[in-house]
Amino acid sequence: MESPTRKPKLYEEGFSLFRAHKLEEALKKFEALVKEDPSFEDAYEALAILNHKLDRLDQAIEWAKKWIRLNPLAIMAHTNLSRFYVAKGMIAEAEHEQGEARRLGWIEELKAKKMTMPKVDPKEKIERYKKVIELDPKDVLGYYSLGDAYVENKMYREAVEILEKGLTVDPQHSSSYLSLGTAYQALDEKEKAKQVFEKGITVADARGDVMTMKKMQARLGQLSSEKS
Repeated sequence: MESPTRKPKLYEEGFSLFRAHKLEEALKKFEALVKEDPSFEDAYEALAILNHKLDRLDQAIEWAKKWIRLNPLAIMAHTNLSRFYVAKGMIAEAEHEQGEARRLGWIEELKAKKMTMPKVDPKEKIERYKKVIELDPKDVLGYYSLGDAYVENKMYREAVEILEKGLTVDPQHSSSYLSLGTAYQALDEKEKAKQVFEKGITVADARGDVMTMKKMQARLGQLSSEKS
C-alpha cells in the first residue's frame, strides 16, 4: 500500500493509522471511505491488504473481488487476489488470477506503446487483441478489449459482433454491455442500445460496478431524451 498523494481525508487518516500499526482503526477508516465514495479504488486495495495482514483471508479475498468488480482491468487487484488464494491453499484459483494479471499487464504494455507511437496502424492493435482471443477463446477480457478497439476505430458493426460473442462467454461482464450499447448507439440503432444499457445497468448494479453503471445510466438518459 503506497503513501497517499492528494488522497481524501479518510484515506490519509487510514494510512497514518496503518503506518502506526493500528490496523483495526485503519480498517474502519477505509470502510467509511468506501461508504462515502464507492468508486475510490485505493480504498478497496487498502481493505484487502489490511484484512490479509489481520489474517482474515476470506475478507481479504472478498475485498479484492469487489475491487475487480469495480474495475476488471485493475492489475494489482488480480495480483493481490492471487496472493490471497495462495495463502488459502487454493492453488488453481491463484494461478488463474496470476494469469489474468499477466494478460492485463501485456494489454497495458500495448496501450503504453500506442501512447509513444501515436501513428501506429489501428489494424495492428486489433490484430493483437485477436491473438488474445486465439490464445483463450473463453477470455471475456479479450473480447471486450477487441470490441473496444473496434469502437475506437469506428468499426461499430464488428464491435457489435465481437462484444455479443464475449457476453455469451460471460453474461455478467458489465463493461462489455457499455461498449456494446455504445456501438449500437453509434449505428443509430437506438432501441437495441437502450435494451443493452438497461440489461447492463442491472448487471452492473448487482455486481457493484458503480462507475460502469453510471456511464450506462448517462447514455440511457441521453437516448431517452432524444426524439424518436
